[in-house]
Amino acid sequence: MERSSKFTLAIILSIIVVVGLYTYSLTQKSIQSELTESEAGVSFTTEPGESAYTDIDGNPVAIDEYLGKILVVNSWASWCPVCADELPKFAKLGDEFADKNVKVLAINRAEPKTTAIAFLKSVNAVEGVQLVLDPGDKFYSSVGGYAMPETLFYDETGDVVFRQRGGMTYQEMKAQTQAIVRLSDENE
Repeated sequence: MERSSKFTLAIILSIIVVVGLYTYSLTQKSIQSELTESEAGVSFTTEPGESAYTDIDGNPVAIDEYLGKILVVNSWASWCPVCADELPKFAKLGDEFADKNVKVLAINRAEPKTTAIAFLKSVNAVEGVQLVLDPGDKFYSSVGGYAMPETLFYDETGDVVFRQRGGMTYQEMKAQTQAIVRLSDENE
């Protein structure tokens, strides 16, 4: 009788573990699906096998890999004088919030790589921010951009929490980022 009870208990525990793992798997798929369908997910995701974005070295950048983080995304171009002022501030912001699950992306608007690199060297803004080239201007178009610069702040669920059309001071950038980090900490 004792052997039978142990066997029954082992079967019950096995079933509980399998059901738990299955439930966890479904939950993770649901979370990933929600992120992909979020505002950020729609703007960042490319078709399978397609790489709309690259880094400065020409390596493909899968921006949808940043989903689940707090994102500060700035659209910039070399012809935008405000962008020259802002990019070093975004780099500083990225450094300051690196340990808070915050990622700062600076997405160039459809300029040749050589133009983007020359501009970045002139403003000394390469640390603390993920620099992204978008030769097809996909991101800016997908968010309905119409001002330069254009900055979007996304929470961890991929929803736009704040949008700034035009320039920002460092204090404004920092205040918006802090507010999202605080909200994220409260929701944990």
